[in-house]
Amino acid sequence: MGNESTPRLPYNSLLIRPRSIAPLLRESRGRRIGAIRYGIKWATLASLLLAVWLGLALLQTGPSPAVAAPPQATPIAVGWAAGTSSSTRSPVTFSRVNRTALGFICTPTRLWRRPTTCADLGPGTLAYRLAHIRLPDPLPELPLVELKPGPGEEVVPYVYAYVRTLPLPIYRHPMEAAMGLPPVRTLYSGDQWVSVEGEVEYEGEKWIQINEGEFVRADALVLAQPSRFQGVYLNDQPAYPFAWVNRPIRPSRVPQAAPDPAAPLLQRYQIATIYTEEFHGDELWYMIGPDQWVEQSYVSKVTVDPPPPGVGPGERWIEVDLFEQTLAAYEGERMVYATLISSGRPGKTWTESGLFRIWAKLPKTKMSNPDSSDGKPDWYYLEDVPWTMYFNGATALHAAYWHDAFGFTRSHGCVNLAPRDAEWLFNWTTPYVPPGAEVVYAHGNGTWVWVHYTSPFDR
Repeated sequence: MGNESTPRLPYNSLLIRPRSIAPLLRESRGRRIGAIRYGIKWATLASLLLAVWLGLALLQTGPSPAVAAPPQATPIAVGWAAGTSSSTRSPVTFSRVNRTALGFICTPTRLWRRPTTCADLGPGTLAYRLAHIRLPDPLPELPLVELKPGPGEEVVPYVYAYVRTLPLPIYRHPMEAAMGLPPVRTLYSGDQWVSVEGEVEYEGEKWIQINEGEFVRADALVLAQPSRFQGVYLNDQPAYPFAWVNRPIRPSRVPQAAPDPAAPLLQRYQIATIYTEEFHGDELWYMIGPDQWVEQSYVSKVTVDPPPPGVGPGERWIEVDLFEQTLAAYEGERMVYATLISSGRPGKTWTESGLFRIWAKLPKTKMSNPDSSDGKPDWYYLEDVPWTMYFNGATALHAAYWHDAFGFTRSHGCVNLAPRDAEWLFNWTTPYVPPGAEVVYAHGNGTWVWVHYTSPFDR
C-alpha cells in the first residue's frame, strides 16, 4: 500500500490537484471561458469538474444485472448475495470514522487531507477497501455442485408418520378392533414415529398398516414431511470459509450496524462465502460481500481443516463441528462435501467429542431411548431410520425424517442428517454395503469420524 507515512487515498485515481489545472486556465483565457470572466476561483472549478466526472462514472455503471438461478446439478459460483456487484455503488454511504450517513462529494482539498470522512463514491473505492483488508478485487467465488432433489423426487425410501394420538392401540386387523379383541401392542407416550406400508378401509373407516399384521386408525397419524435440504459437493478446495444462513437476515453495511433495508434478504439455507471476520466486543461479524456483514449467530460456518492426528495420508474422514453444527467430508486434505447437521442437545444427550471409526452400517434400523421406556415422557421410538452409520457405540450418523432444524442441536446424541446427505455419506463411507444386506461391520477399517467443539470465541 506504499509508504505508511503517506496519507491513504481511496480515490487517488480521481484526485485533481489545484496546480494541475492552472496551465489549462491560462491557455483558455483567449477563449473567453465563463469561469475566468466572472472570477470563479480555480478550486471551485476543480470541484465542479470532479463532480461531473463522478456523475458520469456513476451513470456508466448502470444497474446490476439480474442473477439467474443456476441449473440443477451443475457447477455454480457462490459469492456475495445476489443483487450486488463490485461496480454498483450507493450514492449515500457511511463514514469509516463514525458511521454517519454521508451524501456529499468532497472537494479535492478535503479528499487530500481527510479522505476517511468522504463518501465512498469512486470507481476505485471497492478495490481500495478490499486491498486494505488484504482481499483481491474482484472477490473470488466458491465453485460447487448443487445436489438438491428435483420437484417431486422422493428423498426417503419410506412414507413416515407421526403418532399424534396417544395411547394408540395397534391391531392385527381392523376387524379385530370392531370385534372388541385386545390390540397386539399399544403406543403409550413420548415422541413416536412409524413407517407407513399401506392404507385400507374397513366398514367406512380408514386404517393405516404400519408393519406386517399391524394396523392403526388413520386419524391417529400425521404424515411426515422430510427435509429436502441437501449440502454441497465441492469440485475444488475452497479458498475461503463459507456458511449456510440459519435464519433470514439482511446484511449490515458495517459491523454492529442495523440491517441495511436496501440489502437482499438472505434466506435460510442460503450459502455465502466468508471473506473476512472482525471481533467487536463480544460479537463476531463476517463479511460476505461488498458492504455486507452478518453477525456470527446467523450462520453456520465451514472451514477447511487439516486431518486430525491418527488419520493417514489420503484417507477418507468426516469432520463434525459441534459449535457450528456442520459436517465436512474429506479425501486426504481436500474437502469434497459439506452440509449442516443436528447433534445432541446440551446436557446428558450432548454428542461426545473424539476421533472414531465407523464400525457398522445399516440401510435401516429402529431407534428408541435406551434409558427410558414407553409410558415415560422422555421416551422416543423411530421406525426404519435410513442410512445409519454407527461410529461411537450407539452414536450414529443417520437420516432424520422427522425435522428440518439442521444447523441447530436437536438429537438425543446422534448426528442427524438431512435424508439426501445421509444417503450420500452412506454410499461414500466404508464399509461398503451391498444391496440386500441388513448390516455390515467394518472390522476396524471404517471411515474416520472426528467430532469436536471449537468455538471462535475461545481463540
